[in-house]
Amino acid sequence: MINLAGNKECDKHIREELYLAGVETIPAESRGEVPYSIEGRLGNWRFRRAWYYWVVSTELCQDGLTVKQALEFHEKPNPVCENDILGFVVRAGGHAGGISPDGYVAQPVYGEELDEKLMALGYEKEKYTLGKKSWEGVSINYGELADLCKSGKLDVERYVDCYHIDTQVGLVEFVKFIKNL
Repeated sequence: MINLAGNKECDKHIREELYLAGVETIPAESRGEVPYSIEGRLGNWRFRRAWYYWVVSTELCQDGLTVKQALEFHEKPNPVCENDILGFVVRAGGHAGGISPDGYVAQPVYGEELDEKLMALGYEKEKYTLGKKSWEGVSINYGELADLCKSGKLDVERYVDCYHIDTQVGLVEFVKFIKNL
């Protein structure tokens, strides 16, 4: 994919890339270096073009791929790069290393149910304040959460709700996967 940062003809390229992937275009307002006026939409997935890649995300975490689905896609062979997997060009969470989505990338729905399960494991609620907003919750980092889930100590559904997609082939394959769910 070409760098579209500052490219005044970016909509032409965006429209073509989305067309080849089978994604409809909708009007949108640019939020970054690429001055686009369109983005893609497929179900709950939003496709926004960045410099050399696509940022594909859902608004709600639970509209993303489950860990099982994300792992299935991540491990699929890349149809044009022998010995590579799609996870290297369709990066879960946008992670530059193309790490496995069952690591810290996949997240649960945060809320009372998760807090209760974590407190049952010995975690404590803490009070947080940011500006004028205050809330209570259990403090746990993404890696700890992933480790608890992988070890079987914590049973919650986790989701991958954001991907960075580096190639046209990756974009096409991701769209095919989403459409087949």
